[in-house]
Amino acid sequence: MTATAPGVLLISPGIIKWTDMDFGLPHLVSMGGYLRRELGVRVELLDLNYEGGDHHHLRRTIEQLGPHLVIGLSCYSSFDYMRVMALARFIKRCFPDVPLVSGGYHASALPDDVVFDGSPFDAVVVGEGERPMLEVVRTLLGGQPLDRRIYGPDQIEDLDTLPPYAWDLLQRYWPRARDIGRKFQIYLARGCPYHCTFCMERAKSGYKWRAYSSERAIDELRRLSRVTDLSHWVINIADPLFGFRRRWRREVLAGIIEHRLFPRQYWTLTRSDDLDEEDVSLLARARFSIGIGLESGSPQMLTLMQKGNKTDAYLEAIGRLARLSRDHGLNWATNVIVGHPGETMASMKQTREFLGVLFTSAKETCGWLSIDPFRLYPGAQVHEAMETYGKLHGTRFYHPQWWKSWYDGSFMAEHLDASTEVTFETRVRFMYEAYGPLMQEIQRRFRGQGRSVDRVFARSLYEQARMMSPQMRDLLLQRAARAKARLAARGSEQAAPVLDVPIGLQIKDPWVRSREQAVRRLLHDGVLRTADLMEALLQVAPERFMSEDDARAVLGERRFDERAEGELWPSLEMRVIAIGLEALEPALRDRVAVLGERSGYLSAVLSQLVGERGHVLAMRYEVQGEGAGLEGLGNVEARAIDPRRPLLLEGAFDGVWIGAAIPRVPRGLVENLNEGGGRAIAFVGPRFRPQDLVSLTRHDDELVERRVARLRVPVLVGAGGWLRTPPVGPARAAE
Repeated sequence: MTATAPGVLLISPGIIKWTDMDFGLPHLVSMGGYLRRELGVRVELLDLNYEGGDHHHLRRTIEQLGPHLVIGLSCYSSFDYMRVMALARFIKRCFPDVPLVSGGYHASALPDDVVFDGSPFDAVVVGEGERPMLEVVRTLLGGQPLDRRIYGPDQIEDLDTLPPYAWDLLQRYWPRARDIGRKFQIYLARGCPYHCTFCMERAKSGYKWRAYSSERAIDELRRLSRVTDLSHWVINIADPLFGFRRRWRREVLAGIIEHRLFPRQYWTLTRSDDLDEEDVSLLARARFSIGIGLESGSPQMLTLMQKGNKTDAYLEAIGRLARLSRDHGLNWATNVIVGHPGETMASMKQTREFLGVLFTSAKETCGWLSIDPFRLYPGAQVHEAMETYGKLHGTRFYHPQWWKSWYDGSFMAEHLDASTEVTFETRVRFMYEAYGPLMQEIQRRFRGQGRSVDRVFARSLYEQARMMSPQMRDLLLQRAARAKARLAARGSEQAAPVLDVPIGLQIKDPWVRSREQAVRRLLHDGVLRTADLMEALLQVAPERFMSEDDARAVLGERRFDERAEGELWPSLEMRVIAIGLEALEPALRDRVAVLGERSGYLSAVLSQLVGERGHVLAMRYEVQGEGAGLEGLGNVEARAIDPRRPLLLEGAFDGVWIGAAIPRVPRGLVENLNEGGGRAIAFVGPRFRPQDLVSLTRHDDELVERRVARLRVPVLVGAGGWLRTPPVGPARAAE
């Protein structure tokens, strides 16, 4: 039996989103097909959006697809950066001898973010990946080590020289492709000749527009139609700019109509400048909907954004499209950016007035509107000229490296003052108050196509209207206030630690998503610092140990239901547990006791931290229906606590956790801690106000006390606690 030759594994990290995902990975499919044609190497693709399972499953999958000559991991978006770095560290730890390479938009814009001293990546590919990756693989096939450097950029001028899309590389997903996504992505062109200040496209594919010949483009769609039934898909032609050349555009559209290459709908991005009635008619008959990046209705802002020299003609073109679309039944969407650096109150009002006329001057509209705040993207001209915008307009970027945080990247990317006149708060209030009524009016006037795809438009319109609600406005203002307070307290933005375990692998499981969201929030706030604790909190599911409502309270999504004083919650919040465990510092092989355990969740987390050779003693209150799950943990021993003497503990431990508020540190606690550094966590303080979370360390026969945080937890009942017996409170009275 012939051994399998080492091959190339290309991995897409997926996105932390569980609805409306694109399927296809055309950038990796193109690269894989090119490497296979040029070098004859075996190529495997993994799309982590659709793999499922945890990191143990991922490791087994990568092993089964091996052996590997090189692994390529895409850092497609800046929103993926931290997850990609965590995934890279995990892969490098599992496969230390396999070179690891990255590429994509973020990697192309900021390659030094990817390859640096201590990085898990051995090299980075910038720009289009086919030929730089060919150099990487050829070097490794020749037995040479991989240089730790940047490969590329190397643009392909004639796209027809590329092999046809190798859709067979997605063979592990085709049997269930329609179950895991309803939009299919394909590229027919690369590059964009425009110099928009906010766009990062130039970092990846440059300013020159290059496309397959019209014949080849049609052939690629025909080949795709033989692989999958197009009528089941919304086909996203994800070109940076579809149909820059008029002749090419019309030939491709005519070819789609002639060969009846009709999906549920085509979706693509283009400009309205060069669209006349013939184009609109062809687009409608070819089942297209188009997105137009209008960006502003203010000539001043259009000039600042570098959207074109003839701003009057540019604005007239979108009006012409609105009129022609009603005649031919073409659905279109336009996007505007509110709060671009340099924005003024006058320019924002001018844009709103323009859009009001655009969408309400007729009884119905075939278009809809997307209102986006300006977001800072690496590789865009604004990103490279932040200091200049500050000097010229008073622009302030609160999070200039937002992608190095685990949480709320979308908010931090937009958190800036556009100018001295338009602060973040000014922009938010204007945007929501000015556009909320308009979005509802567009919803009322919108005319679809009378087909099932109208549901897609309806969902988009509904979501835009929802995003313009007063609730969303207030949420953004609250986030800004918290962010500014955090920045004032810290003095500057701090880079978050990188995990050793990947997240975002089980995005369709709502509990996993919620758990990862909670951990990312704690990373962002600087609460979590220890890799083992991060992994334990990601792995242990609170919903296994308590009701769904209580589990959501643990994750910080709601408050615990009111209980009588002295009745413990099923668990403390994850934030409190994380703060306490960071101070307790449980290690492998430690012997740890939990006093006041109720559900078993904290003991399960500690079970992960002390390992198989460690031991967790869970002194539990026996509560019917709670605690399921501890039975399967071989290093956890559960004992019933004496409710009259809840602090009674026999023996010495490396760590002790007292999980409720007490008036003072127990006198005999020192005897329950091992000599030479035994530690305890206790909540000491008043009944009705926040208590001090204190770390207690044994030195000889004394306890050294350190205050860690001030938090509010339930009080302990019994000897040494605040109450001898629980009083009748609201919860008891209700019974």
